[in-house]
Amino acid sequence: MLHMKILRIVKTGALILSLTLSAASLRGQAPAGDTLKITIGDALEIALNENLNIKMANSELQRVDYLKQENWNALLPAVNASAQYTNNIMKPVFFSDFFPGGKMEVGSTNSYSITGTLQVPVFSMALYKNIQLSEIEIKSALESARTTKLDLIQQVKNSFYGVVMLEKSIEVLEQSFKNARESADNIKKMYEQGMASEYDKIRSDVAARNISPSLTQARNGLELAKMQLKVLMSVNINQPVEIVGDFDGYNDQIANYNWNGELNVDENSTLKTMDIQLEKLNKTYELVRSQRLPVLAGFANYQMQMQNEEFKFNKPWANSFAVGLSLQVPIFNKLSVSLKEKQTKAGIQKLEYQRDLIKENLSLAVQNSVNEMRRAGVQLVSDKEAVQQAQKGYEISKVRFNTGVGTVLELNDSEVALTRSKLNYNQTLFDFIKAKNEFEKSTGMENLEK
Repeated sequence: MLHMKILRIVKTGALILSLTLSAASLRGQAPAGDTLKITIGDALEIALNENLNIKMANSELQRVDYLKQENWNALLPAVNASAQYTNNIMKPVFFSDFFPGGKMEVGSTNSYSITGTLQVPVFSMALYKNIQLSEIEIKSALESARTTKLDLIQQVKNSFYGVVMLEKSIEVLEQSFKNARESADNIKKMYEQGMASEYDKIRSDVAARNISPSLTQARNGLELAKMQLKVLMSVNINQPVEIVGDFDGYNDQIANYNWNGELNVDENSTLKTMDIQLEKLNKTYELVRSQRLPVLAGFANYQMQMQNEEFKFNKPWANSFAVGLSLQVPIFNKLSVSLKEKQTKAGIQKLEYQRDLIKENLSLAVQNSVNEMRRAGVQLVSDKEAVQQAQKGYEISKVRFNTGVGTVLELNDSEVALTRSKLNYNQTLFDFIKAKNEFEKSTGMENLEK
């Protein structure tokens, strides 16, 4: 059972790592060198500065800021220039009964023109709605960056204290192996002196050897957990790291934990993202409706022309200049606007249902986190007593065996019970931390504890 306990711890670390690797790159950001000593505060600071997901979120913020500038610039005048040369191989004609043959060629063989145009929107509701949409895009990008930050904080904390738990577990297993080895050596000496049976010698030796694979698995799991933490911090996976931290700061929190406040999830990042999406869809609906309105634009044209029978520029240029207004009024658009409005309305309703469902699930998740923290508080009291009792039982079994009253099976069982109780104690501490991190993430708290 002890071996299964260690295996479960290692598998949990492997699962967390596999999920992390799907969201982060293995490309290191810091060169390998001397051992890097990291506290929880250091881990959070490095991750929030170097993690690639955070950098991608910052790049997205830059993109939507440029989008906003682009939409605002759509209100500025547009100025264009063009130049054209035409060779009239067959000149255009002008028809009239007053001309011989009823027609007369006009123009010259070579025609040149330079044109400058200016267009400025005077009234276009679609442009204004696009500007408002870009403002919402910025809000969405900011909330997305916040979501990434909250996820990263939770992952770093879980990973950091996962390493702490495995280090504590290895200490327990090393002490257990030391105790089992000492017992096996003592029983061997007693066997050689005829004071213990061969069965006792074999049983104690096997018990010590059975701890070794669990210890190896735990050490492998520790390296895996450290790799996960380095990936989250975008530190080179070959960089040696040393974790500076323990569970001591959480003992009082667990013992005194009592949440009686309101379980409010309104600040949850996923929920706020849904609110922004609803706002965006409503603004999109207004944009679609704006296509029913006319568009008014101003324009100005300036043109220079010159014609010549020869390919020369020695004739005078003729200039023309005009300004005006252009009004476009939608009359019939094959019902496309009406259908787009209905599609958008249906999308809004669907998103509202999704939001309500997500809020219910989040409320359940928050309540579950609180329940888990409460359970950990109760369990920790029991685990402390179990460790004390197991330690006392182990000491008694040693005395009983050394005095010839107890058996080697009794001694081994007490050792296994002591090891299991210590592992359970560390696991309960870690369970509380994970539940606390989940609670903070679900309620939208950015707790950068040092």
